[in-house]
Amino acid sequence: MSLQETIKKVNSGQLASVYLVLGTEQFLADRFKQALQKQIILTEDDELNSASFDMAESLLGAVIDEANTIPFFGDKRLVAIENPYFLTGEKKKIALEHNTDELIAYLEEPSDSTVLVFYAPYEKLDERKKVVKQLKKVATLVDVKEMQENDVRKYVQQYIHNEGYEITPEAFDLFVHLTDMDLSKIMSELNKVMLYSSDTKKITKPMIADLVPKTLEHNIFDMVNYVTKGQAEDALSLYRDLLLQGEETIKINAILIGQFRLLLQVKIMQGAGYQQSNMQDVIKVHPYRLKMAQQQARGFDEVTLKAMFQDLVENDYRIKTGALEKDLLFELFLLKHGNRK
Repeated sequence: MSLQETIKKVNSGQLASVYLVLGTEQFLADRFKQALQKQIILTEDDELNSASFDMAESLLGAVIDEANTIPFFGDKRLVAIENPYFLTGEKKKIALEHNTDELIAYLEEPSDSTVLVFYAPYEKLDERKKVVKQLKKVATLVDVKEMQENDVRKYVQQYIHNEGYEITPEAFDLFVHLTDMDLSKIMSELNKVMLYSSDTKKITKPMIADLVPKTLEHNIFDMVNYVTKGQAEDALSLYRDLLLQGEETIKINAILIGQFRLLLQVKIMQGAGYQQSNMQDVIKVHPYRLKMAQQQARGFDEVTLKAMFQDLVENDYRIKTGALEKDLLFELFLLKHGNRK
């Protein structure tokens, strides 16, 4: 059952006794959480029937006690379990001793007056565990796995359309870039953009550029593009603007080290015949960031990337030891590599 269908059932009052919200797309998990709360927590008195437990801090016994408690002045009790790491193979440094047998016993006969929700922000669970098998047997699964780029684009475009707004293709591309194709960021910024354009219902590229903040990482991305195209003066101008905004040279250099490390990894893997999905398994970065890195890596050969990465690492050492004035060091780097074409 899709998330939309599950929410539709919740909104109509058709509540399951147990839900398993599985996946890492926080925005979708929050949508489901809001739908449940809206349906169950109708008055201030109903707030007494809502409880949330973080499994890094609370024992399962407390959860079971809460789930078995009769609701006060209401029909349902809502009990949320956050970070149920005991459902995975994950090892916690400071782990509580959870008695999962208690939970299994509860799941065999869950309370009719309680809605128990597991918010599991993981890609998968440990299917070998008895508690996972029992949970999957009785729970309604709510799939909130991370959406692929095309799905995010479709979701956001449909949302904009449903709200009666229009957005130009150029504005949309800039918008998803500045929000890193992160659905939670997109929806948060979209509310602001829609409020600003509420008179015309039209969203333009200049509007996005003015309203959606550009992070340091985005500016670094632009700086790398300038270097790729041999636009040293533009790269220098951007660097000086960042200094005026209060950014530190050592921080800019550190982020560039991370970016060129990623570009070098991508370049080596491209040469070895890796596809994006295979790279994703190895590098473990957001798919959109990986896609952007693949595009940038095409502007460099492997030898150049290695040389630039090494220069940045040496700059980091020189800045920290005061061997040379930091602004001069960084500007020399941009001039050296930004004039290579």
